[in-house]
Amino acid sequence: MKKHQEIIQKLFENDEYSRSLGIVLDELTDTTIRMHMRLGRAMLNFYGRPHGAAIYSLADAAFSVLGNNTNTISVALDCSITYHASPEPGSLLVVEGEDLSVNRRTGSYIFTVYMDNDGRRMLIATMKSLSYRTGRPIDPDVEQSNTFR
Repeated sequence: MKKHQEIIQKLFENDEYSRSLGIVLDELTDTTIRMHMRLGRAMLNFYGRPHGAAIYSLADAAFSVLGNNTNTISVALDCSITYHASPEPGSLLVVEGEDLSVNRRTGSYIFTVYMDNDGRRMLIATMKSLSYRTGRPIDPDVEQSNTFR
């Protein structure tokens, strides 16, 4: 629902951590999300390679937005990330995610992080996530979505 998307987009605009990493919300629907960030120098580990925590943070930001996209406060129960490759420093990372199943109390999601080199994708990581849906609204003046998938 458009109103629900507006609520979570407004919250994301106030996410200082995501902003500090340069994470940008590109696209949000009821069931999918796309975000990106550029891997800056401050995101490199002691080997001079992008830190796994930076990659995880991009996927987790997508999870927080998509998981709260129904005007229901949702919190993480579980996140599991698999790293497939190390991206190049300075490269553009993109995350795409979708919900797999959303019911009254939980939501299951899958996220794919890839490096974008002039339209060519290189798989970097996949993350599966499970949320607990509290049943409490983010905005009590707006009806919560009861659409389960």
